[in-house]
Amino acid sequence: MPDIHDVLPETPYIPALLLVGRDESGLDRTSQAYRAIRRQIIDLTLPPGSSFTETSLAQQWQISKTPVREALARLRRDGLVTALPRAGYVVSPVTLEDTDDLCSLRTLLSGQAASAAAHRVIPEAALKRLDALAKVPFALAAGKVELEDSLRAGIEFEGIIANFADNKRLSKAIVDVLDELERVLRMVSLISPGTASPPGELESIATRLRARDGNAAYVAMHARCERVRRDVLEVLAKSSSVSRANIELPLG
Repeated sequence: MPDIHDVLPETPYIPALLLVGRDESGLDRTSQAYRAIRRQIIDLTLPPGSSFTETSLAQQWQISKTPVREALARLRRDGLVTALPRAGYVVSPVTLEDTDDLCSLRTLLSGQAASAAAHRVIPEAALKRLDALAKVPFALAAGKVELEDSLRAGIEFEGIIANFADNKRLSKAIVDVLDELERVLRMVSLISPGTASPPGELESIATRLRARDGNAAYVAMHARCERVRRDVLEVLAKSSSVSRANIELPLG
């Protein structure tokens, strides 16, 4: 069965999770460092609030500090790290407000992408891949696959749709959102391991894409994204770090 690398166009935007293990020999040192650090932030190897220095990362990968410094400058622009005066860097926290904004943005973008993709002639190989990915939540419910497989399937599913929306800026924006959302979803799975896509959700979207029904595809994708937003915010709101936070009085 083909995967995302086989069914996407020649210049696809591929979520970071699906690039793990790919050959990076063609990338310059800065790009390699950027991908490596970003991956560690997304997969929680470097969890929110953790601190590190250019020197520690350079020693970890046995490279000079220059590409690490340039990579960290890009990550600062991404909002994933913050520089500490004379003390290195800290991984940006995950907040309810920012997560709500991120999920709402994903709803807007992915719904539009699903509608646009449905109006195009999506290759049969891509449709078959979407059908296969849509079966993963059923396999998870039956105990045949792990939660990691379900997470990967959901991200690949939306990544494929994003690339067939026929708008490069939209495709890139969605993949960037999916990468940030992956970090949040991993946190949610640690806090509440039972949180996962319900069987039939992806299948509903895939069916409407195959039927080339743009309005129905939009509605189905919108419903999925909003369901994820509600689930994520509910789990994060119940985490101990939130429940133990100081309550501040409103100003004014």
